Amino acid sequence: MKKFVLLAVTALVGLTVFSCKQKEIEPEDALSIAGTTITVGKEAAAPVVTFTANKAWKAESDSQWIVPDKTSGEAGNVSLKIAVSENDTWAERSGKVTVSVGSVKTVFTIVQGTESIMESAFAFSISPEAQDIAIPVKTNLQYTVTPAADSPWITVVSTKAAPQEGTIKLRVTANTELAPRTGSFVVAAPGYSQTYTVVQAASWTPANSAEAIYIGNSQSIYNNETYSVNLHQQYVVKLATEGGDKVTLVLNKKGELKDNVFAFFSADKVPQGTFAIDATGTKADNTFSIMSSTGEEKYYTGLVADGREVAIYDGEIVVEEANGNYTVTAVLVDAVGVQHSYSYVGAIPMSTDFRGGAAKLKWNNACDTYFTTKANGWDIYFYLPRKNPAVKNEVAYCSFDFFSAPGEVSLDEIPAGTYTFGVPENDAALTYKMGVLKANPGLLSNVGISLYNEAGGFLYTEVEAVGTALTITKNADGTSNFKYAATVKPYQYIDGQPVYSDPVQVSIDIDVPVGKATDETTHPHDDGDDVFVSLDGAAGTVYVGYWFGSHIGVMDDGTTMKPAIPDTPCDVFSFGSNSHFNDAWTLQMSVIAHGGYVYEKNYANRFCSNPVPDGTYTFGTEAKIGALIPLMNGTKPWCYALNNYTGTTYYPVSGSVTLSKGTISVDLVCKATEKALTGKPYSPASVHFTGGSAFTCSYLQDYSAVNRVKNISINSPVPVE
Repeated sequence: MKKFVLLAVTALVGLTVFSCKQKEIEPEDALSIAGTTITVGKEAAAPVVTFTANKAWKAESDSQWIVPDKTSGEAGNVSLKIAVSENDTWAERSGKVTVSVGSVKTVFTIVQGTESIMESAFAFSISPEAQDIAIPVKTNLQYTVTPAADSPWITVVSTKAAPQEGTIKLRVTANTELAPRTGSFVVAAPGYSQTYTVVQAASWTPANSAEAIYIGNSQSIYNNETYSVNLHQQYVVKLATEGGDKVTLVLNKKGELKDNVFAFFSADKVPQGTFAIDATGTKADNTFSIMSSTGEEKYYTGLVADGREVAIYDGEIVVEEANGNYTVTAVLVDAVGVQHSYSYVGAIPMSTDFRGGAAKLKWNNACDTYFTTKANGWDIYFYLPRKNPAVKNEVAYCSFDFFSAPGEVSLDEIPAGTYTFGVPENDAALTYKMGVLKANPGLLSNVGISLYNEAGGFLYTEVEAVGTALTITKNADGTSNFKYAATVKPYQYIDGQPVYSDPVQVSIDIDVPVGKATDETTHPHDDGDDVFVSLDGAAGTVYVGYWFGSHIGVMDDGTTMKPAIPDTPCDVFSFGSNSHFNDAWTLQMSVIAHGGYVYEKNYANRFCSNPVPDGTYTFGTEAKIGALIPLMNGTKPWCYALNNYTGTTYYPVSGSVTLSKGTISVDLVCKATEKALTGKPYSPASVHFTGGSAFTCSYLQDYSAVNRVKNISINSPVPVE
């Protein structure tokens, strides 16, 4: 028993001695590698560091983009992989990984680079006015900005570059040129160069095509005192844009008498100069003409955009020419003062209208009415420029209506032959005289001749045409020869009454070019057809709009205006043709539209200052929005169809009229009263109008100098700096 205990004590003493020995020889903390810098590129990387630790170790990163694959371990040889993310910033960056064994630490610095990078827009478009533009730039480089030598309208205001984002500020002058322009500037830095494009729009709307028409000096524009035309020439320039706008410019140049001979400007070139509005309506020198209040002009300065006509009220047109190329600028001002600016650069082909010596031919279709026996009707008319004012009885204007054989015809050329004037029509039941009772083939049915007077104006004549004949011959050069002789009685109006001169003999023997005939497809007279399958020809400017405010007429006492729809904002319009549908009818419609249209008081009386609104207007006796109504102007109904041959008036009883984007469609039944039919054997009781045509509503306006819009300033579309 005592031995066991002793051994046990001895063993305990030996253990105690061993423990004291271990504490005395424990080594210091140690790592076998010193800190270093590791450099990597912008892409993701995984560098490896190797070290030996005599004790347990730890690894710590100070950046999220640096991640060691192990953060601790035991003593021994260690390979530590460090994951480095891609550098997607605009600058070089660095981070640290610290490895420690006890109190001993080693720091590894990770330095990650980036590329030399610069980003901004390469091309952009700007508006025409002068402006500063700021271009955001991202870069880590020092750079320069240099406008191209051919872009002096671009200048550098300032540049600002931060390590990541900056701004280039440029100044651009106003584009006063006629077309858009393109400029550029270069951004350069070490190892980097980029050209940037600036496209600046033009304030002028460029036309991509142009044509000109010489009318001559024989327009029917009369002096109110002398009833004569001005001694002038007129040129028409037609422009069209890629967007579909159509611009018509009518230019006036004053002719001159030199040694009693009228001196013409060139008939094959557009005259140069600056043309202001013709405020007096007298076609003064260096003016441009707009539509008069009577709407007589074949051509007038105007604009059609988006299928609608814009009434021009003021403006300025400039024409320049060099070596056959023209520069045309037109600033056109509408009635509310809005400017419409157009330009054209290039050649302008010139043609002549009948007023300059060419003829206008119209085919009236195979007529089978009271007046005709299925013959083909033709109408040709032409003006001739005056050559010598000293020659009396010089013909200024001729028109002939004649009938060729029935059957299919070509509209490419006029039918040659001899046409003899027949017996004048003398039926008292007809209010519109056609001149003949039956229009058989070979018949000349109507003749009109005007002469030049001493002042260069017109003398109307009455033609003693019975028994006379018109002979038409086709020439080898493509023109047609017209021979006609008759006795005419010249007259002019004095104090509103015709005053006749002595009869004179005229002899016409002329060669004129005749273009392709227009297809009128007319119905010259009521012949029992109660359905008209088409409203032939574009309505164009034949329609005139009137504005009645929110009223539909007057009360029975003739003094108090009657609201169309009480307590409801609305506008009442009336519009009608001042020429004929189907060569026989005048239509006058009255409608109620939503209120809110602006009435421009610069217009004479109560004529429209806005287009009649698009929509379908259905006939009815109840006044409501969208109604086609029997509007009363005093005691006169302003919703009717008038037959211009018989003088019979028809009033709507059902149907509708639709206006849509420059077109009119009619499906309307109209009836005449028993009283209106009395004594009218050629008038049916009702007429059904169907079909449609192009429709552009124009507006009667007073274009005199007194009533023009005041204080409208005409400016270049972009102020010139």
